[in-house]
Amino acid sequence: MNAFIGLILKDVWLRILLWIAGISALTLIVPFAFEGLYSSEQEREVLRQTLDNPALIAMIGPVPEGAYTIAVMFSHEMLVFMAIIHGLFGIMIANAISRRMEDQGLIEYVNSAGITRGAIFMTQLLIGAGMNVLLGLVIFLGTYLSSDDSFTLAGCTLYAVGTSLFGLMFYTLTLVFAQLLGSSEWTFGMALTILLLLYLYRAITDVARPELSVISPYNWLTRLEPFASNEVLWLLPFLLIAVFTGLAWALFSRRDLGDAYFSMERNRKPRTIGSYPRLMTGSMKVLVTSWLVGMALIGASYGSIFGDLDAFINENAFLANSMAATGEDPIGQFISVLIMITSVIGVIPALMVSGRILREEKHGRLEWLESAGMRRTVMLPSHGLYAVIVGIAGVLIALLSMYGASMTVRGIDMTADDYVIAAINYSAGIIAFVGLSVLLIGLRAKLHFIVWFYLLFTFFVNYLGLIIGLGDEWLLATPFHHLAALPVEEMAWTPWFIIFGLGILMMGAGVMLFRRRDVG
Repeated sequence: MNAFIGLILKDVWLRILLWIAGISALTLIVPFAFEGLYSSEQEREVLRQTLDNPALIAMIGPVPEGAYTIAVMFSHEMLVFMAIIHGLFGIMIANAISRRMEDQGLIEYVNSAGITRGAIFMTQLLIGAGMNVLLGLVIFLGTYLSSDDSFTLAGCTLYAVGTSLFGLMFYTLTLVFAQLLGSSEWTFGMALTILLLLYLYRAITDVARPELSVISPYNWLTRLEPFASNEVLWLLPFLLIAVFTGLAWALFSRRDLGDAYFSMERNRKPRTIGSYPRLMTGSMKVLVTSWLVGMALIGASYGSIFGDLDAFINENAFLANSMAATGEDPIGQFISVLIMITSVIGVIPALMVSGRILREEKHGRLEWLESAGMRRTVMLPSHGLYAVIVGIAGVLIALLSMYGASMTVRGIDMTADDYVIAAINYSAGIIAFVGLSVLLIGLRAKLHFIVWFYLLFTFFVNYLGLIIGLGDEWLLATPFHHLAALPVEEMAWTPWFIIFGLGILMMGAGVMLFRRRDVG
């Protein structure tokens, strides 16, 4: 068993450490930023009233009762957002050490070498529990060492335990799907779909029917109210982890290795794949489809709250007066922010598509394909072009879904053409990210993690820029900040062409470098 643990960790230890470092950095930078930005109770109360509106409740959850301290502000604005990151962390690592290793034949190999199924499954559980415990400890210590007195021992413990259990729950859920579904693509796609659907369900019900939101685990986190009422009893629903664990073991112990309970592929006659683009698109159809469906749901969920947003603004004297003082259209402002956040999310599937070539390289398939006559100058550009298409298509689908869900709302003077123009506007940012991804792949495979951290930084500063008003020195480092904030601003073509051009240049440089570097 120790040898098997070492074998798995050799493959994933760096990814786990990078995830832990990234999540911890994103989490722990916020308390220090809040201390400098909102030092007085009056400032925090103004922010609290601003956040208590349908658009932001859908994004980050309801505002907790009681004093709005720095710590309460931190947990309120970070819990739901970071829960998505914790869940994605659990899904990707669980899929990597279960279904993907089985697809590669590694699980069957170690089982034939005398390592029992029980030892294999226990190893997978130990890695999942260990990485979430380690992440929880880092977050607990980082928050508890904050200089602000509102970061209490109980609150820090509850925040760290809650987010770690959330990540572990999706880790064990992914193990269940790994037994049911016959490929790592389907396992990842199904687990990701559940993660997004539960977030969207919470977003809608938190605004429209709060009593129904309790079904979503995101709602369990917000009901914990760390640093406020510290409702420890809301940790009990996470006992679902034990159910998923037992179910995953029952399914794993009874099936043939390399097989699954549900076959997601139809029996087809063997066919010749004559080009790399055809091979590439076929291998990622589940990934792309699941993300496009997810983007449609994201757009529809945000569009469905526009009616509540309009009613809220008309009834909220504080918000109406503050917006009137600045001369801003509150509905337009919120829609522009939601469009921008949705566009940043659309970069994720694009980067997954462009980065997929690294998996082929890692397992030695690129050398084989090259020996079969497929050129490198076709491989990487194919991933880059497909990534751009998937990213832009995802954003376009999301924005059109947003339009469709808000068509009946009065007071919103946006047509389908306006949403299409907004998708075109933010397409430059997607191209810039894909260009950076291709450039890093061309330089060295191990550098590709940089683009993921840059995307997390971009989402983080734009997300918090709305909530806490981050300075321009943070936002200027992201390509999306330089693009026009449609619909409240006119389309700005000069920055669009500059960002578009930089993305194309980076893509071209990456292809040239990839052509010359050693593969594998």
